[in-house]
This record gives sequence, C-alpha cells and structure tokens, in this order.
Amino acid sequence: MGRPFLEWLSYSTSPKYVCACCGCDLACSSALIWEGVMGPLQPAFLFRATLNINTCSEQRQQRLSTGTYTLVDVACRCCDTALGWKYLNASCEAQKYKEGGTLLQKARLQQVTATELEQQEAALVDALNRSGVSALSVC
Repeated sequence: MGRPFLEWLSYSTSPKYVCACCGCDLACSSALIWEGVMGPLQPAFLFRATLNINTCSEQRQQRLSTGTYTLVDVACRCCDTALGWKYLNASCEAQKYKEGGTLLQKARLQQVTATELEQQEAALVDALNRSGVSALSVC
C-alpha cells in the first residue's frame, strides 16, 4: 500500500481545522462555505477545499432535505477516522455550489490557532517521523 503522503497548511492560514483524533490538517477557515447539519442533526461544516482526506466508500445517490446528491464518504488520510462526505453532484441547480465541496462533522474536527499549531505540528511531525510517514509543508 505504501506510506501515506500528508500535506500541511502554513501557520499564516490560522485558524485551521484539524482531525480531532490525530491532529492532521484538514482545512483552513477561509475555505469554509457553510455551517449547518448533516443527517439527523449532526453539526457540520462545508468546505470548498480540504486536504489529507481519502474517499472510503463507493459513490451513492442520496436524497437529503435540499435535494438529491451523488456523495462519497471521506476519512482522515492519517488515522482513517470517518469524517463526513464529499458532494460529487447536485441535482438541484440552487445546490450546485456544493459540488466538489466536503461536508465534515463538527465533532470530528478541532479548530486551532497559530500558537496551538506550532505545538501540535511539532509533536505530530515527530510522531510521523517515528512511524515512517512522509510529510510536506505547503503554504
């Protein structure tokens, strides 16, 4: 299978959202499109761009309160925690803005600031180096 390749957001993109389980970078606050709920009242955030996310299911058609969508479930690339889903297609024209976006459960995320990031990233990179995972820092 190989080693997972992870990307990092720079400190200047603070605050950012990380996986609550492992601390891996997932999205920056500037990519947040919408805050609401997914499924049965689970608070969630819709991001236009995410990183360190893997798909973990087959595509499916699902009827939601705002229309029918083609979705695929997503998980953290670092720890495999299920996070939410990615919108591949929206049948309703008014919902097309969601296409390509990723809806992540708020409970599975942690928002961190630049100071917290410095401490967490140092600890995570150290742990990843010990486990043999490759990492790249991006701006």
